[in-house]
Amino acid sequence: MRLAVFVVVVLLVMSLLTHVPLIGGLFQIPLLGLWVTALLVAWGAARLAGLGLERRRLARQRRELGQVDTPRNQGKLGALLLASGRARAALQPLERAVAGEPESLEWPYRLGLARLALGDFAGAAEMLASVTQRHEEFAYGGAQLALAQALSRAGRPAEALDALERFARNHGPSPESAYRTGRVLKALGRADEARAAFASVPELARRASGLQKPGARGWAFKSVLARWM
Repeated sequence: MRLAVFVVVVLLVMSLLTHVPLIGGLFQIPLLGLWVTALLVAWGAARLAGLGLERRRLARQRRELGQVDTPRNQGKLGALLLASGRARAALQPLERAVAGEPESLEWPYRLGLARLALGDFAGAAEMLASVTQRHEEFAYGGAQLALAQALSRAGRPAEALDALERFARNHGPSPESAYRTGRVLKALGRADEARAAFASVPELARRASGLQKPGARGWAFKSVLARWM
């Protein structure tokens, strides 16, 4: 039965793809078109199945964390929601975690990221500053970069530059920090320094390690655009 459904879906998709400009001719070649379409349908089905499993896993974790109302569990729940792209839903549990575990750095950091994602730049800067004041290198400098972004978006470029300079002193420049430095310098009217910062990003991206390469290329592309805009 499943095979029959799969064949029907493949034939329907192939029929639709034959009408797509530029690539439609490929799917009019009987065996080749059928084979390529079958691969696409199989990939799509596997992708949907994976997303379904992930949603069920997240729902189960949310239920388990919600059953025990402690600051730590609320923080874990908020971090889970934030990681799954639900920043607004993450606010309340993270705020409760911050209030319940004031000594923690993880929860205000996550709350700052949630506020940043929602466009509350002043609130994000306040929360992230409370983290970096206690531990300048929290999240391997990630808190410092997030603080710089929040300050920049809040219209406080001089303070953002200070955060970026502290990051560079501790870690050396990264593609992201160099790009953000260029943006801040541009906002401060320091055009030549901004262009130099943007120009350094492609080389920093080239030297990035394997796991950092994809993100580094994105910052390099942004820097090329920023130099000429």
